[in-house]
Amino acid sequence: MSEAPRIEDALKGFLENPQGRASDGDKAFCSLLLEFCELLFAEEEGDSREKMTLSNLGSFELDEFFHFYLPDMHPDDSQIQKKAKDFLKRFRKYLERKNLLSKVQSEDWKEFFQENGI
Repeated sequence: MSEAPRIEDALKGFLENPQGRASDGDKAFCSLLLEFCELLFAEEEGDSREKMTLSNLGSFELDEFFHFYLPDMHPDDSQIQKKAKDFLKRFRKYLERKNLLSKVQSEDWKEFFQENGI
């Protein structure tokens, strides 16, 4: 694997992939994940979009997105985490199929998925 793709490009690829079952829900979760990453990485980098590579998205960031960002952004949706589990599972499968995660990152994500029953 060469240089890690930008998060935005990986999300676009997921939505364009016919096996990704891209629905309005997927588009919404892609937008939420991208927005979350922009907020998270904007504090660290001046031009956050250029620096937001998939390699920056680890289990810690997934945990923050899943347990804090989503419930805060959608307090009235009691099913938000259930929907997010489905989205994240399919997004991870897409990334693995396209070989976009490094071995270390894949193990890191695997740990997050196991801890959260995904």
